[in-house]
Parts: sequence; structure tokens; C-alpha cells
Amino acid sequence: MEALKFTGSGSEYFKIWIVNILLTIITLGMYIPWAKVRNRRYFYANSMLADRNFEYHATGKQLFLGFIIGLVLFIIYSFIAQTAPQFAGIFMILFMLVLPWLIWKSLMFNMKMTSFSNVHFAFKGKLGTSYKIFLGYPALFFFFIIIIGVSSALLTNFLLNGGIIPKSIMLGGGVVLGLLFTLGYLYFFAIIKKFTTTYTLSNTYYGQGKVETKLETKKFFIILLKALGLVLIPFVLLSIVITPTLMGGAMIAGAEIIFVLAYFGFIFFMMLVASYVVSRERKYVYESTLLDNKIGFESTLRARDLAWVMLSNLVLIMFTLGLAFPWAKVRMVKLMLENTLVDTSIGFDDYITIQQDNISSIGDQIGDAFDVDVGVAF
Repeated sequence: MEALKFTGSGSEYFKIWIVNILLTIITLGMYIPWAKVRNRRYFYANSMLADRNFEYHATGKQLFLGFIIGLVLFIIYSFIAQTAPQFAGIFMILFMLVLPWLIWKSLMFNMKMTSFSNVHFAFKGKLGTSYKIFLGYPALFFFFIIIIGVSSALLTNFLLNGGIIPKSIMLGGGVVLGLLFTLGYLYFFAIIKKFTTTYTLSNTYYGQGKVETKLETKKFFIILLKALGLVLIPFVLLSIVITPTLMGGAMIAGAEIIFVLAYFGFIFFMMLVASYVVSRERKYVYESTLLDNKIGFESTLRARDLAWVMLSNLVLIMFTLGLAFPWAKVRMVKLMLENTLVDTSIGFDDYITIQQDNISSIGDQIGDAFDVDVGVAF
């Protein structure tokens, strides 16, 4: 197993970043497609594996048409939201109906524009599967929640008003139902995580080689369940610390400091929980994935390392008023790459680029205009 490397630096990327910002301001945003290309080309070109680098082949001109379409749609939506907010919901529903297509197009375009060692990637997932995963399952879950919510409210009202069950028992039942609902919510996200990750990876090709991954919903659910347990810890601690400050309706001395410390402590703890989920899911997905059933992957990313980089990056950006963003981004990319291992013993010399259909970039750019991440990266 050999780890990927990032050979760039924050100072190098700062020059690209600051020029992109200045040109974007001067052109009133029209330079954004070219800025996006410059950013991606820099990070791809400096991402190395076995002394070979990745490349991003899209051009600003290719992205510009999609950018304009997305921008026009965003302006129309903003205008409707301000002048006739009752119709904004209809616009968003239409957007949600198009979203699976945007995700599908974005995956196809970005894979085609990416290469490693002069061999291109490709995505061959079906549009129908995209609609089933990104629209069908969420819609079913949404309607299920509505039915459960309405049924529970009606049943509770009937039992209480009829005096059939005491309020104390109903309260206990409500707690149990709330717990079951939370577990069901987590299980739904585990299902979605399994399907989205499988859809993305198992339809990815490197040259003529196919990526395969075998994932189980149960594994993702266990990770989320453990994360839920971690989330409960700060709430218990906060209640122990803060409750005395509220007793009697009076604030004890130094209560303001306690609240501030509790607030920042909560942010740090939630970063740690998020880092735990990302690192554990990443490790599971990588060890369950193969290229051509012979090239394996491994993730050595630790939750505490990810949490530290996330927190220190946040502090760094805040205290420099955003000027340290290039260094923060480079730190995060280095962390991810250096903890991504690939079995290079077989080599990549036998892979060749296969012919692909011409794919537009419209899906990618419209998604960016609406601030929707249509890429499903891991």
C-alpha cells in the first residue's frame, strides 16, 4: 500500500486564490468558471501517487454556458422569492425534480474531465437509478414521516381527551416513540449513504477497469448509532453545568463565561463527532472497494486528526479574516491524501482510456449556482 501525496503549498495556492478573487470581482462574477478550473487543476496536478499525478481537463469555456444558465435560474428564483414568495416553493419543487439529473450529469462530466497517469475516469450510472436514490427514497421517507406524525398526533389527542391513558404514561410513551423515531431517522440516512456511495463508486471506471464496492446498511447504521451516543455526552454535561445557573431564576457569578465556554466546547465536540463519522465511514468504504477486483484501497484517517485540522483551520480563518483560507484548504487536502492508501504493486500501465460520449458541464454548474453540491465524492 502506498499513500497519496500533495506536493503543493499554501503560499503557492494563495497566489492562484487571490488572483481568482480579484478577477471575479472585476468581472462581476463572470470569471467564476475559469477560477474553478484553475483551482481544480492546481490541486489535481499536485496530487501524486507512485510519482504520477492527476489532471483536470475541463476549461473555463466549457463551464461558462452552464454557469450562465445556473445564474439566470438563480436570479429568477431570487426574484420570485422576493416578489411572490407563494410561488417560490413551486420553483424549488421543480428544482428538486431536476436535481437527480444534475447529479447524474455532474458525475459524468467530472469523471470524464479527470485523469490519472494519462488515463481518464468515466461514470456509467443510469439516470433512472439516480432518480430512485436522490428523489424516490427521500420522497417516500418524507411521506412516511408525515403519516407517522399525523397518526401520532391524532392518537395522542384521542387517548388524552378520552381519559383512556394517564398523562404520565403518555409522556413515557412519547419518549419511547421519540427514541424509535430517532433510530429510524438514522437508519434512513444509513440506507441513503449505502445507496449513494454504491451508485457513485460501482459505476466508476478507470480506463477499462471497473470499480466495485460491496457495502452494508448495517455498518453505516452502527457508525451513526455510536455517533448519536457521543452527541448525548455534551448535552448531559451542559445540563449538569448550566442547570445550577438557572435555578431560582438568577444567574450565578461568572455564568456568562460558563455559557461562552459551553458554546465553544459544544462546537468542538460536534466537530469531533463529525470527524468520527467521516473517518469511520471512509475507512469502511475504502476497505470494501476494489478496482478490477485486484487493486485495493485503505484509509488511515483518524477522527482526532481530522477534528484538529478542522478546528485549527476555523480559528486560523477567523483570526486572519479569511486570508488564511488557502493554507487551511491545503492542510485539509494533505491530511486526506496522506491518509489514503492504494495498492500500487500491480501497477497502472495496462489501463487505457476508453471512448466516451461528449458530455456537457451544465449539471455541474447549475448545481453550483444554487449552492447544491451535486458531486457525491468520498
